[in-house]
Amino acid sequence: MSGRQSSQAKSAQARGREARLKPDFAYLYPGIDASAWTPVEVLINRVVTLLYGDPANSGRITGARLLREDHFEFRGASTRPEGWPAGLTRMSDAAAPPDRG
Repeated sequence: MSGRQSSQAKSAQARGREARLKPDFAYLYPGIDASAWTPVEVLINRVVTLLYGDPANSGRITGARLLREDHFEFRGASTRPEGWPAGLTRMSDAAAPPDRG
């Protein structure tokens, strides 16, 4: 496994942050249980699968982020992967790639 693949695998592992679909939006996300707290990484994979099945939904179920803050509740915290800025809570918040040195 290359260093790049190893890094990607580490970033995809569940890190403690969970989300729950708000019941008002359950009709947009078939197959996602609105009553269950689920690791964010799992929900991201499910949303991507929904988009793959129906790309026309992209404007309705995604926005600036794959999990829309108005459609999901969030809880928990995640430690940042090694090399990423500690003060930011999302992978996409990092302004620079990880520090490899």
